[in-house]
Amino acid sequence: MPPMRTVVLATANQHKASEIRAILPGPFQYLTLRDLPQAPALPEDGHTFADNAAQKALTLARWLVAHRPEPVQAALAFGLAVLADDSGLEVDALGGAPGVHSAQFAHLETGAPGNSTDADNNAKLLRLLAGLPLHQRAARFRCVLAWVEVIPPDHVQPPLLFEGACEGHIAPEPRGQAGFGYDPLFVPVGYQQTFAELGESIKNNLSHRRRALDRLAHYLASRVSLSAPPP
Repeated sequence: MPPMRTVVLATANQHKASEIRAILPGPFQYLTLRDLPQAPALPEDGHTFADNAAQKALTLARWLVAHRPEPVQAALAFGLAVLADDSGLEVDALGGAPGVHSAQFAHLETGAPGNSTDADNNAKLLRLLAGLPLHQRAARFRCVLAWVEVIPPDHVQPPLLFEGACEGHIAPEPRGQAGFGYDPLFVPVGYQQTFAELGESIKNNLSHRRRALDRLAHYLASRVSLSAPPP
């Protein structure tokens, strides 16, 4: 495995970046889009989580190689990786919606640009599920990670994809103060509390992102062991 030490996270979401830093092992230096204010808008017009994750990672990696912004100039000499994710909530009673539109769910009806607020998204979800019994409120959080390596001097490798899911159901009302997004409504299998009630440490051990990151970490560990010299 090359002496890669820098991972550029294709997000400006501090919650998401914190989860990744807390879960992904390794002596990495992390940068986010907050460190790269000139970075282009990353596309999210795919039909699947995998499409969106791969688009974002490749777009950012190619921009880094073409423009070589100051925060990554030194890292590019050794190789770096771009890590993008796309994730969202799938509700069986809604045919898998909101899915890739999880962040814009409330705006789908109005056509307003950008992401909806968490409160509006949660309110719409509850409205659509009103009156449904617990056994018809099955849902899951799904995450797909795209890992794109840049090999010196400027070789952008094809994305590697790692997927994770967390099964559960939608509570009849929001509960808890922690987390973000749909966390106040999502109750994971085996628990009675929502992610927002369980808190960050428990969520990070159960989450869809954790399961995808565990698969990525296993892949990275296997590369280290394969490249290590024999004893």
